[in-house]
Amino acid sequence: MLKQRVQLLMAAGLSLLLLPLGLVVNPELGVGALLGVWLGGTLMGLFGFTFRVLLLGSGFCALLIAAVVFTPLTRVLMSGLVVDEAPQKADLIVVLGGGMHCGAGELEASSLARLEKGLELWRAGFAPRISLSDTVGEIFGDARCPSLGLEARARVQALYGAEGPEIVLLPQMRTTRTEALAVAEVVRERGWERVLLVTTPAHSRRAAGAFRKLGLDVVSVTSSEPRFDLALSAPADRLQSLTPLTREYLGLLKYRLQGWL
Repeated sequence: MLKQRVQLLMAAGLSLLLLPLGLVVNPELGVGALLGVWLGGTLMGLFGFTFRVLLLGSGFCALLIAAVVFTPLTRVLMSGLVVDEAPQKADLIVVLGGGMHCGAGELEASSLARLEKGLELWRAGFAPRISLSDTVGEIFGDARCPSLGLEARARVQALYGAEGPEIVLLPQMRTTRTEALAVAEVVRERGWERVLLVTTPAHSRRAAGAFRKLGLDVVSVTSSEPRFDLALSAPADRLQSLTPLTREYLGLLKYRLQGWL
C-alpha cells in the first residue's frame, strides 16, 4: 500500500511537471484539458505497468528537452520548413491568417507580422491588392472570437483610408487548405496569374505546397517571426520554437496523407 501511495505521488508530480511542456507544444490547451491530462497521469501511478509507462514517457520528454536546449536540433528542423523567395510582380498578395487574442479581440503577433509584410509588399508596388482571411471563431476555441480578417481589414482602413490597397476578403476560412481553395477560385474567376504568399517562416513550406498543389503560380515571401529569434541561439527561443515545429511537421504529415501537397 505504501509503495502504491509513493507511486501515486510521483505520478502526480511528474504529470504536473510535464504540463508546461504540453503548453509549449500546444499553447491553446485550456484549463479543462490540462486538468484532464494531469489527473490521467496521476492515475497512472495506481498500477505498476502504467506507472512504468509514465516513467518512460517522462524520460523521453526529458531527453527531448535536453536535445532542444543543448543542441542545434530545432535549427535543423526549422530550416526544413522555410521557403522564402524573392518577391515578384503579381496580381494578388495573399496574407494568410494567423492567430487571435479572442478575449481582447486583437490580432496575435504572428497575424500582425504577416499583415505588416503584406502591406510592405503592396507599398513597394508588387501587387495592387491583398487578400485577408475572414476566419470563424471555432478555430481559436471560442465561437465568439472576432474574425481575424475583419480585424485586419479595419487596421488597414484605419491606416490608409481610401488610399489603401484593394482588399479581397476570403469568407469562412478555417485552415490553410480552405484558404488555398478560396484563393484558387478567386484567381480563376478574375483571370489573375501570380500571387505572393505571405506567412510566417515555419508555416511557409506547408502553405506554399498546398497552394501549388492547386496549380497556382505562387511566390512564397515570409514575414518576420515575432515569437522567437529565428537564429535559435538562445535556449528560450529553442523552447518557444517547439510550438510551430510540432504543429507544422504534424501538418505536413496530415496534408501529405490527405493528398493536399
